[in-house]
Amino acid sequence: MNKNLVFVLLLIVVAAVGYGLQTLVINAVGTEGLWAQSGYSLMGMYTFGAVASLVVTIGLLAVDFAMPKSISVAFLAGVMLKAVASYIYIQAGLNKFENQFIELNFLAVFFLFLFFDVFVAYKIVNQQQKTVEN
Repeated sequence: MNKNLVFVLLLIVVAAVGYGLQTLVINAVGTEGLWAQSGYSLMGMYTFGAVASLVVTIGLLAVDFAMPKSISVAFLAGVMLKAVASYIYIQAGLNKFENQFIELNFLAVFFLFLFFDVFVAYKIVNQQQKTVEN
């Protein structure tokens, strides 16, 4: 199977599992009612995170194709742009609740997709090393 398609399918699986687990935790804690007051939704946060990670993944794959030695710079640039875009997205929701409901939920989503981006970069770099060894 094409590695590009594998990364996209893995992103969908990570997003679905993360969303399901976070929904279970929110329901278990009993804070699901706070979403109505926040102006955000968990689905919206996961959609934003998945699209941002998809853009980073496509960028990394494009750089791997065109300039494989620059993958680390592309990763750092992609993560930095993703962090700035994430701040712009969540800025209006900061400090709305005393219990930091929005901040904690967004951090969970952000770090989940950040780990995915690190995994993709690792796999791309690791694939380059295997190619060099052969």
